Amino acid sequence: MKSILTKKEGAVLLKTIDPRQIAEKWKKGLAIDVGNKFKNLQKINYWHCKTTGFSWYDPKEAAGDRNLYEQLEKYEWYYMKDKWEFYKALNLIHKKSKILEIGSGEGYFLKAAQKKNHSVEGIEFNSKSADRIKSQGFKIHELALNNLKKKINQHYDVICSYQVLEHVSDPLEFIKDAINLLIPGGKIIFSVPNGEVMRKIDNGNDTLLNQPPHHMGHWDKKVFFALEKILPLKVKSIHYEPLADYHAEWIINGYLRKKFYFLG
Repeated sequence: MKSILTKKEGAVLLKTIDPRQIAEKWKKGLAIDVGNKFKNLQKINYWHCKTTGFSWYDPKEAAGDRNLYEQLEKYEWYYMKDKWEFYKALNLIHKKSKILEIGSGEGYFLKAAQKKNHSVEGIEFNSKSADRIKSQGFKIHELALNNLKKKINQHYDVICSYQVLEHVSDPLEFIKDAINLLIPGGKIIFSVPNGEVMRKIDNGNDTLLNQPPHHMGHWDKKVFFALEKILPLKVKSIHYEPLADYHAEWIINGYLRKKFYFLG
């Protein structure tokens, strides 16, 4: 099997899971129906690239669609108004910039960036969310990056994407498309769950939101540095969010589950 990032042979199969079992867990745990999404899938494989350290699921068809995210938005915790990474990113943008946010959700980052006098646009596939942001006067594209490149004749100083990359089924093409929309010397800011931490508290990826159809890949520092040998980019800095109060209980429970798994 070829690595999804290097495109070279040598990927290792870590496990195979039954899509029907995942669908049952989503329905029971979150009252979300993903059965139609998985009905034509016989299995989902979980792979690991030894060269980059990246782990991912296939086939690509296992990735969530608009229907999934429209169901998830009923939970208040899914689109948070204030995120640590929003303000950390704005501190890394040192001059007035033209910014594109991929996955704008309810537009909270766009509003924060606009208050800093940046020119902002967004990409959002959830049509309900996109309509709400547009009604507030923001320019929102409901197009994939490669299609946006074909439609517009402009480039951005900064492209931001918060908690999106881990959902993407073809991350190499996604990042390439983002690079193609940047000015020379432009900046990309990605925010993702830390795979190093997730392996400590959810080593089997049993948490519903850490597996398909939600998460399709697991990222950490090593993977981002490995991208330097694959793509025309340079990692300038990596920042870690301090543990938030609303994550503390989940983190503690995860450690305890792993440490005392034999009691389950």
